[in-house]
Amino acid sequence: MIGRVVAQDCSSPARTRETFANYLSCMKQTLDENYGLYENEFREHSRRAALTCFAPTIEEGNRKDRCVLSANDLNQVAWDRHGPLRDCTLCRTFASGALKAFKSTPPEEQKCIRTEMSKAIVREADYCIKKQIPGFVGLPELPDIEEKSYTYRDSVITSLSNHIIILSRLSFCKERKPTRAANTNSCLRKPFPGYLSEHCKVFSKCDSLIAVGSCARTIPQSRKAMCQCINGARDELKSKISSIYNVFNDLLTGREATAIGSSNKVDICVSNVKKQMVTKANDWVSVIDSAINTCVRKPQGQNLGLDAMLNVGCRKVFADTTGTATSQMKIAFDFINNLIDALVERSGRFCGEQCIKS
Repeated sequence: MIGRVVAQDCSSPARTRETFANYLSCMKQTLDENYGLYENEFREHSRRAALTCFAPTIEEGNRKDRCVLSANDLNQVAWDRHGPLRDCTLCRTFASGALKAFKSTPPEEQKCIRTEMSKAIVREADYCIKKQIPGFVGLPELPDIEEKSYTYRDSVITSLSNHIIILSRLSFCKERKPTRAANTNSCLRKPFPGYLSEHCKVFSKCDSLIAVGSCARTIPQSRKAMCQCINGARDELKSKISSIYNVFNDLLTGREATAIGSSNKVDICVSNVKKQMVTKANDWVSVIDSAINTCVRKPQGQNLGLDAMLNVGCRKVFADTTGTATSQMKIAFDFINNLIDALVERSGRFCGEQCIKS
């Protein structure tokens, strides 16, 4: 256990990596001691931040130049018929299925998935950090900071729902009133005194134990670079997901050369979508499929991979005769991007931006 100040060595990139691993372990150990405290603070403070930074009515939004979101809006569930997916029945069906799968997946399988996804996140961050820090030898294996979350999974789901609704409303506002969205988003970074103060105590404790001596500058530098690069990877992935809409649109409007026959069209559709999910560090379709196949005990004959889902999605798009397929796709991809944002926000609270004195 890390509980006292010991000599820390950041005299070389390899030593810095070892010490940064100790720093991350310190954070995990501290969180594990009272995980419920931090989970509740994150959920409650995030809701309070939204109610502080958004205006509750259109009139007040006009007066304060803020986006509008009421307490009643936050009481909705992001994936039900009153949430951001209200105009996409198929999206709600998929989201509900994913939610049921999450709730019924045993804790050891959830941990396995987090571990596999964490490896991919490290690859993304390593690629980026090596361009920022000369001689950087790579991140250590990230500890599973969500290991205790299974007990609080209902709270986690509520928190994700709140974040998706907040981000969806912010995105809607940005399209129409970009200045208001910027004002609201700026407020959400530091919404009120004492925001996530219990989380800040974790940083203070681990900084005082680990970020000392020759590590006083290098450990905060490593943490900042890691967080910036994870955010950059998030933005790149979101951009690629948004571009999938254009892939479908081009196929539907005939701008993409397709072979005769619906089966060939579907194959081309799946292939083109998968190409959009490749970054310099990862093929995210393969990453997700590999995590599912490695970690989840599937019923015999059932395919839970993204390939199967993409195949179904492409077939439904080409079978659509109502003209609503493209608008529903946009809703779906916006929702996925907001979910990614919400998940990164959960990790981002451990970057400590809210703890920096302005």
